[in-house]
Amino acid sequence: MIKKLLQRQEFRFLLVGGLNTFVGYGVYAVLLLFNINYLVANTISTIIGIGHSYLWNRFYTFKSKEKAGKELLKFVSVYVASYIIGTITLFTFKSILNISPYIAGLLNLVITTLISWFGHKNFSFRKQEVQHDKK
Repeated sequence: MIKKLLQRQEFRFLLVGGLNTFVGYGVYAVLLLFNINYLVANTISTIIGIGHSYLWNRFYTFKSKEKAGKELLKFVSVYVASYIIGTITLFTFKSILNISPYIAGLLNLVITTLISWFGHKNFSFRKQEVQHDKK
């Protein structure tokens, strides 16, 4: 049963995402403990998370064989979009709705995870279809 789950790309994405969440949110929470501004903490944890996530998603989740340069650019662009939207929602949760920065960070993970899944599956690691000439 576990072997079947590990064959599913969605499950591998969630597994890698869980590990990445642990790393990213862990960095965010530790920086908050050191009284780093929550938006700065979010930026630092995002940068660390991008590197971690790219390696795991490229080689484990999507098992990509594409050239890394172009793929990395696409990957980072998905994270830039996710970061911008996530920063806006994090600011809204914390500063406008007055939610704890810890809870706001967790709520924000749901939003950014969905953006990441669809962005990486359909853009960053989308397999190129081979064109065959019809004669």
